Amino acid sequence: MFAPTRITAVIGVLFFAVLAFWPALDKEHKGPARVIDADTLEIAGERHRLYGVDAVEKDQICTRKDGTTWPCGQEAVAALTAFLEGRTVNCDVWQGDTRDTYGRFISVCYSGADDLATWVAREGWAVADPNANRLYNYTSDARMAKFLRKGIWTGTFDPPAVWREAHG
Repeated sequence: MFAPTRITAVIGVLFFAVLAFWPALDKEHKGPARVIDADTLEIAGERHRLYGVDAVEKDQICTRKDGTTWPCGQEAVAALTAFLEGRTVNCDVWQGDTRDTYGRFISVCYSGADDLATWVAREGWAVADPNANRLYNYTSDARMAKFLRKGIWTGTFDPPAVWREAHG
């Protein structure tokens, strides 16, 4: 008679773990995207937060070098919307099924060969997460946008996390 060993028990646990996460792993996150804000997209009813960047919020206001204010969050949404118009977006959920506190998938998203977090950072609509995985670290892209004074880097702004905290 066969007596279960630790190895067969581990294999059984792993088998059921894979089955539990299979729907998330099997689901394709691809299609036209609706831009919620410059780091959040909606594809087929599922929201995806771009991994590695933190973009200005849709209602955020920034200040230009001359002291005038401008709706940088709305301009960021408009810029990403225009960039994605007519394009298909494919999002790979970070580490299988990672979600943030708002229930959004944390994802690395592409449209064709374009990494969308790279695009958002290079266009100056986001700050980079310096602690992001080195394969998806957008610090140099955000620094280049700052150097070129693109997007939010044309003046001053509250970092998005600070703005969210102040505006609930």
